[in-house]
Amino acid sequence: MNKFQYSIEKEIFEQPNILSKLIKSYISKDNQILLNIPEKAQKICFVASGSSYHCGVIAAEMMKTSLGLDAEAFYSGEFFMSDKANWEKRLFVFISQSGETTDTLKVLEYVKQKTDNILCISNTENSTMWNLAKYKIHTKAGKEESIASTKALSAQLLCVILLILGIKQKSGENVSKVIEILKEIPDFIQNELKKQRQIIKIAKNLIEYDSIEILGSRIFYGLAKEGALKIKETSYINTTAYPMGEFMHGHVAILNRKSAVIVLVDEINHGICIKNIEKIKQLYSPYLITLADKNAPVYFKELSNERITIDTTNEIKSIFGMLIYLQILAFECAKHLGRNVDKPTGLSKVVK
Repeated sequence: MNKFQYSIEKEIFEQPNILSKLIKSYISKDNQILLNIPEKAQKICFVASGSSYHCGVIAAEMMKTSLGLDAEAFYSGEFFMSDKANWEKRLFVFISQSGETTDTLKVLEYVKQKTDNILCISNTENSTMWNLAKYKIHTKAGKEESIASTKALSAQLLCVILLILGIKQKSGENVSKVIEILKEIPDFIQNELKKQRQIIKIAKNLIEYDSIEILGSRIFYGLAKEGALKIKETSYINTTAYPMGEFMHGHVAILNRKSAVIVLVDEINHGICIKNIEKIKQLYSPYLITLADKNAPVYFKELSNERITIDTTNEIKSIFGMLIYLQILAFECAKHLGRNVDKPTGLSKVVK
């Protein structure tokens, strides 16, 4: 008997097995990355829509910080308004669960006329995008029934990290330590999923608010955007993501309404996080939730109405932990509001 009533919940809990399968497929016993990837380009351009775009945002930040590469994420629908100079010096990475996303496919077909330096990250082999790309990475997530993407995104994210490590490895860098961390992620997520009951409690409180603001800096801004999308598309609560520092410049006025704030605590920016949370709490007293790794000062707990502690001090694990929590939070909010969790009104997607 299936213990999951909803596809989205089932797919959230499938993620440890999917990531384990990817690790076994793309990492050899001697820690070699088994991907056909291009040589280092001068600029990496990620092109995608929806949750796949958020994967690109996170990936671009990782490329800049870990490789020192010029990297940028483009919404598929906005790409034709962007700068497209120096085609041959760029690697274009197209991310799509189905490999048939209409606006992303249009961009790929256009780019293909200029360069073949194209990589496709997709859950669907032999899709149109897959067949047009020179380089390919299959995310192996299996069929995703729920319209709101969960397991497909986490698989994309792991593939992007493997792509980064593969580029490093090609340049002669030893990435074995990071690979060993990746191998721990499936078990790490499995343990973090046990916190569902704590998140249910938070979700029951969260649905009482008119709007939710999710704050995150650097890589965690991409996660904030994904969390906002998940809550918005499943529960219909007005949810918006902001960079932590930028939120304090005018946007913070939204907290004059009955609002909740979720802060993704970034270890590098602990000081900024504390300073801004103190100000938010003093001036507006919203329902405040922090998601933080176990290195975060205890003071975060004192400032928050609720704190979810991720059982790690590693940034990559923190990224996956926060992603899982935001997915569960979105699901639980939608369920308690009585929404059509797997098929939100007015939304659809290609599933193969």
